[in-house]
Amino acid sequence: GLDFVMGGGRRHFLPKDAAFNSTDAVSAVEGDRTDNRDLTAEWKTQYPNGTYVMDQTGFDAISNDATKVFGLFNESHMQYEADRANDVAGEPSLSQMTEKAINVLDNNEQGFFLTVESGRIDHAHHAGNAYNALNDTIELAKAVKVAMENTNPEETLIVVTADHSHVFTIAGYPKR
Repeated sequence: GLDFVMGGGRRHFLPKDAAFNSTDAVSAVEGDRTDNRDLTAEWKTQYPNGTYVMDQTGFDAISNDATKVFGLFNESHMQYEADRANDVAGEPSLSQMTEKAINVLDNNEQGFFLTVESGRIDHAHHAGNAYNALNDTIELAKAVKVAMENTNPEETLIVVTADHSHVFTIAGYPKR
């Protein structure tokens, strides 16, 4: 399995039953799985020494010696960077997650492959929201800087790319 995974989308891992709601659920029923499986519990069973976190406090407590880490910080998407402080339980920034991932993964003598995505930039573009698109782009730049500062350029390849792009226009909030 994967050694380090973090992001949002917790609802996709939990049964559609209010009894499985996380402490920071904002929906009456957080989960949307109709097969009644709690994939977070299954992960914890499969990796009893692993670390599952769902808030900033849990994130901050992750040891750099951890071997398996699974973080789901929001029932849906992560917050936009500018809105992160409004998260009910708190969630780390993209640059914080990048640094933590490198600190954990660099314990592997064979090296590691890390993918970091700032998907909310795209969401902001689709919504015509220049403010959040720019703020999340700045946070992505911080994550790249953190990766550069925490790796050896003689043994590390860092690629920054996009799966597609948007023309950046500021036209208010037009309907599509």
